[in-house]
Amino acid sequence: MKKIVLDCLGGDNGLSAMLAGAITALRENPEMQLVLVGDASVIQPQVAEFGDRVEIIDTKVNIAMDEHPTQAIRTKTDSSLVLGLEQLKKREDCGAFVSAGSTGAVLTGGFMKVGRIAGVSRPALCPTLPTMKDGQEFMLLDCGANMDCTAVQLVQFAVMANEYYKAMGVDNPRIALLNVGTENTKGNEVVKEAYALLSKLRDEKLLNFVGNIEGDQVFHGNVDVVVADGFWGNVLLKSIEGTVKFVFKSVKNVMMSSLGGKIGALFLGGKLKKFKANKMDKTNATIFLGLKKAVVKMHGNADAVKVTSALQYATTVVDFDLNARIEAALTKVEPLLG
Repeated sequence: MKKIVLDCLGGDNGLSAMLAGAITALRENPEMQLVLVGDASVIQPQVAEFGDRVEIIDTKVNIAMDEHPTQAIRTKTDSSLVLGLEQLKKREDCGAFVSAGSTGAVLTGGFMKVGRIAGVSRPALCPTLPTMKDGQEFMLLDCGANMDCTAVQLVQFAVMANEYYKAMGVDNPRIALLNVGTENTKGNEVVKEAYALLSKLRDEKLLNFVGNIEGDQVFHGNVDVVVADGFWGNVLLKSIEGTVKFVFKSVKNVMMSSLGGKIGALFLGGKLKKFKANKMDKTNATIFLGLKKAVVKMHGNADAVKVTSALQYATTVVDFDLNARIEAALTKVEPLLG
């Protein structure tokens, strides 16, 4: 098993959350090995029990959420994010990098330090989200890395997601294009052009493109991949997150407003928390598809539980060999995109 590099200083909850999550992950997976990048004086005493399963890269420098990504990557060469990405790039024994830092900085750093897979125009940020069907999820890409995309870039997103799902054992993933209607005449010019290109790949049996999908249909469980540019993908994702918070808070308020509701809460409260943990909290870890090695982004507010989940996810994607898969797939489709 290859080592996972963890940026211990990124994110809203800082070193304490990263360390707590890393320790739990190490205890749950005896084969896991980590490279922890952060303040060694704090980290070392807390991970001593794991011996040579943990390596520490010492630094106290962090890239803040509000810093300009490109400038920060270039000037803060001793930051936990930059040092961690450099470890990932130059070391064969390191397979993935995990951070809760600034999305822009993680993407820019991955782009500049790790590099893109041959044929990839832009890497895509792509979380998996739950559906109404038990055990089934869908991938949304892009969800914020690329605000303005061409039709060809949207097709590349679809191709990369297709290879990701095939690596997970899904032979013919169903791919849809986010739009304001299901008809092929709907949407802006970029989306309509992407629809035509994806249809061409479907006709050549290179992709299982199932057409357009509207935002209210994504949870039905009828597709595996939803393709969008980073602007509309992020709007959809943030709308989903906001709706979940609104519903849970509204349900809580209703339950606490009467004696009958409070009694009901005694029976339902635990089940609702379990639902949230099983369905929503697992969407925390997101890979940037298109980079030469696995770069995994956590939510900025990731707590210890989410850090553990992200590290477990990283150990899975390391074994996918996505580089070769995506490069070979893009070579096949490129002649059809001209």
